[in-house]
Amino acid sequence: MRNWLFLLVALPAVAGCRTVIEPFVMMKPDYRDLPVDRLREVALEIERAVEAGNRTPDIPDRGGIVINTEDVLQSIRTRAARAELVNRFRDTGHAYEHQGLLWILRSAEYKKSGTRRKRDLDARLVIWENEDRRRIYGGILEAGNFPRQSRTAIQEVFHEARVACLRPGQKYMNASGEIVCK
Repeated sequence: MRNWLFLLVALPAVAGCRTVIEPFVMMKPDYRDLPVDRLREVALEIERAVEAGNRTPDIPDRGGIVINTEDVLQSIRTRAARAELVNRFRDTGHAYEHQGLLWILRSAEYKKSGTRRKRDLDARLVIWENEDRRRIYGGILEAGNFPRQSRTAIQEVFHEARVACLRPGQKYMNASGEIVCK
């Protein structure tokens, strides 16, 4: 029985399955190979377009940052389409931004605030939003031919841009690990 359990746990690692391992491993951001200033400009433009609900932003590639790929553009479109839903959820105080992703602040207050069905819908919203965000990060990484370890840095830059675009009262996790309001 232990051998089967070991095989079940070790198989994804041996097979090199990034989708299983990556969510559990967050490496320190590596900015060495990234044109960080250009990435910050692009990230801010993308986040502003998403917040405005602009499904067809005209954001040019620049300085090695390539976003005009079908995956990245589709992810921007779908994020812009659901931006109002995400903002409404953030406005409840039960969601926060952390490491470039949207998280649910699971608390007794959140559990009391709605039904199980509503919490399921919230979870789906977060999953879809984070899938599109990951697709953007991965698309920029691949299209720019950046090393894999740059992904965490890309997420951090987008986190900074997203915090800059948050509405007053919306929450995010700061560098010290505290959840604070903008």
